[in-house]
Amino acid sequence: MNLRIDFLKKSERRYQGIVSTKVMVLSSIGVLLGTSLIVVSMAMITKASQAASYRRTNQEWERLSPLAAAARQNEAAMNKNQKTLDRIHAWGKGGSAPTYAILREVQQEIPDQMELRNLQAGILEDGADEPPVYILRLSGRIFGEMVAVDTKRKLTENEVIHDFCGNIRLVSSGRESGDIWTFVLEGRRAQEETPQ
Repeated sequence: MNLRIDFLKKSERRYQGIVSTKVMVLSSIGVLLGTSLIVVSMAMITKASQAASYRRTNQEWERLSPLAAAARQNEAAMNKNQKTLDRIHAWGKGGSAPTYAILREVQQEIPDQMELRNLQAGILEDGADEPPVYILRLSGRIFGEMVAVDTKRKLTENEVIHDFCGNIRLVSSGRESGDIWTFVLEGRRAQEETPQ
């Protein structure tokens, strides 16, 4: 058994003040809860602001994405057109005859025994960064086996045609029926090459 005796007089007792330990603990808990509430609300406000910014950015991207795709397509087309213009200017500066002059020379060298089905004269591009190729390609039917060989020789000896596409080759020749043969003649020269 414990016995407590208080020897202090009431007048000698000290006043603790208004803040007791219980009040201090409760106020500390309140401050901690208030601070946590402020931090959580600030985090929620920041998250909501970032979500709104993300939505605005997505809407802007969806609006501008077709315009950007169209701009990229236009740039590619512009680059291709510029490349073609550069090649045409190079053709003009390279001393090549105009196309109508080349076709006139071909017309003069074609014999009566030859029937053309296809005639190509121009610049052949493969789409790569390699230089373009000047091409002259003739195909059709002939009456007689050696007509294509004679025409090949005449076209190669023609200075305008030779300057344009170099030597003409007989790419293919075959009998169609009787004395009628099919043929393909072709001359190619890269843009940088000079005819020999």
